[in-house]
Amino acid sequence: MIAALIVVAGAVLWVVARQPPSRRTDLSTYGAFAVAFVALVGGWIVYLARKRQPGGADQGQALDELADSFAKEVKKLWDKQARERELLPPIPVLWKGLTRQLTGPISAAVGWSEFEPLPDLPAVGAEQLRGGEIRGLHAVYGGLRSGRLVIVGPPGSGKTGAAIVLIRTALDYRAVRKKDRKRVPVPVLFPLHGWNPGNQPVQAWLADQLQQNYPQLFAGKGGRSKAAALVAAGKIAVILDGLDEIPEQLRPVALQALSDQADFRLVVLGRSDEMAAAAAAREKSLAGAVALELQDVDAEIAADYLTSVQLDPPPDHWRELISRLRNSPDSPIARALSTPLTLTLVRDTYGEGDDVRELLEYRGPAGLGASRENIEDYLLDRVLHAAYKPHPGKDLPYEFETAQQALGRIAARMNQDGTRDLAWWRISAWASRTPRGITTGLLAAVVCGLAGKLGFGLVGLIVGIVFGFGFGFGFGAGPEDELPMRMAPQWRKLLRHSTAAYNLAAGIAAGIVSGFVFGFVFGIGFGLAAGIAVGIAVGIVVVVLVAMYTIPRMWKLVSQPAPDTPNPLTPRTSWRSDRALTLVTGLGAGVGWGILTSGTGWHAFAPVAVAVMLGLIASKTWPVSLTFVQLAPRWHTPVRLMRFLEDAHERGVLRTVGPVYQFRHARLQDRLAEQASATRENLGEGTVQAQ
Repeated sequence: MIAALIVVAGAVLWVVARQPPSRRTDLSTYGAFAVAFVALVGGWIVYLARKRQPGGADQGQALDELADSFAKEVKKLWDKQARERELLPPIPVLWKGLTRQLTGPISAAVGWSEFEPLPDLPAVGAEQLRGGEIRGLHAVYGGLRSGRLVIVGPPGSGKTGAAIVLIRTALDYRAVRKKDRKRVPVPVLFPLHGWNPGNQPVQAWLADQLQQNYPQLFAGKGGRSKAAALVAAGKIAVILDGLDEIPEQLRPVALQALSDQADFRLVVLGRSDEMAAAAAAREKSLAGAVALELQDVDAEIAADYLTSVQLDPPPDHWRELISRLRNSPDSPIARALSTPLTLTLVRDTYGEGDDVRELLEYRGPAGLGASRENIEDYLLDRVLHAAYKPHPGKDLPYEFETAQQALGRIAARMNQDGTRDLAWWRISAWASRTPRGITTGLLAAVVCGLAGKLGFGLVGLIVGIVFGFGFGFGFGAGPEDELPMRMAPQWRKLLRHSTAAYNLAAGIAAGIVSGFVFGFVFGIGFGLAAGIAVGIAVGIVVVVLVAMYTIPRMWKLVSQPAPDTPNPLTPRTSWRSDRALTLVTGLGAGVGWGILTSGTGWHAFAPVAVAVMLGLIASKTWPVSLTFVQLAPRWHTPVRLMRFLEDAHERGVLRTVGPVYQFRHARLQDRLAEQASATRENLGEGTVQAQ
């Protein structure tokens, strides 16, 4: 805010200095007011900032308050994920203590004294680690003195679902223990993809992940230090998913790094075989950890679950399926429906009007016999058919064939990149940079050239074209891995405050109207510039002195998280925020530039056009949007690919985790990639790669 006020006051003083002596007296009075206002408000804010800097006991209290706010954000996120993944009620998956050589002996883990059991939870002994159900995992997690768990299972066995059940149970447990809450860490889940344990300590990586995935609490320059402090103070417990999804050579290094560096409660999820190979690679396991393996779902439990998600009594064809599970537990269909993945696929892909008897009559590819594997593939193939099935009276913007081809290409590229995360800002790596650079350079050259011609004639035209093309090409062909920019959360909160936003907007609007009035007397350039400056200043004064009543109240609004606001970080909001921030920044820079170069005549608007254009191409959404256009003729994907991805999310094919999309099931991604690769081979195409 101080910087903004300084810019406004400086711009006004510049305008005053350029005016004839007859005008300077009146304008200098306004300039003096602006400078005094900046000094007054700036001094108050600096004073309050210094006063609020925590130290000693205050710092511990601040961390406890931050942990409480963080717990609310995590709960909102995973409650939403539980609804999206339809984990309510959870399938009662069983686990047992693993006898395979993945970790050290159970006696060593039980005998550790790294952590005290969580309040009111008994210490876990060897007997409690023999087996149980996922809804009882929290007792093991909270009572294990070593604080380290490894949960493994085959693909589709429900590892991530078990983690979500554990997180929600742990958060509910924490919420009801008000007196002991500061002793209970906040559980948080991150995928291991993207961590290089060879060159980045786990605490530093976790601070980065907190800042990236929870910017509403950890954005800005001080956000990372707050995240690091939360990790260092043991206020979080970490659940790491997807050890099998990082490069094979890094898996044993990751286990070694976690063993040596993790000083927080830790849960690691992974596939059984990959975890065993990683542990054996260095003949050293995750010290103090206990390994639990998820079991196949018993046919009786599967039948009970399918009964619970149907009408009462179930339709005849569902009763036939349920009866088959109960009476023939060794049949191919019973073996196929022994994982949470396949059970949820049956539940979700057979809707109203679908007869589940076709699954009972399925005879495998070419009628050669059904097996557990090809029944699973058959169910995965039904996902898109169910999602893109026409319904009377409902709009279907994308046909099944379009969706299948587009999602198959995307899945194949994600598999090629070795990731489960579909981050929209990395899509620009899927096509050549050069066409984007040339297109952006030409656009920037036209705008900058015209602006230069308007202000400086032929020389300005030439300089504008050269500058614009070089600048535009650099942004259009820029790097793909940079994170998108987001508007600072405190300013979003300030502008979301209805009174503040109304008064600020009213002040600016009044300034613009006044600018046109002044323009008839003093000239359009000066009049509009001075009017906008006055309007912004008046708007800020009204916001501070009227809407917020006092400076301390405004400080409280912008410096504390709003606990009742929904988690804003989704792919769509991240996309919109990046685009909005760069456009607003460009518009602000253009207005300031126009004020500094204003005289008389309409050429004062040229800097605004240039700055807005530069703000547009500087966003991550610009090169990604051009990439969508590049991919459309090659991959037959929609040109407005973000709209397509959001539609796929609404249809349950994709899910969101923070700012990235993921396929609803990892096996669905693999299946679509397999089909896309087979189609390309039949057509004589090569692998999906950037050209």
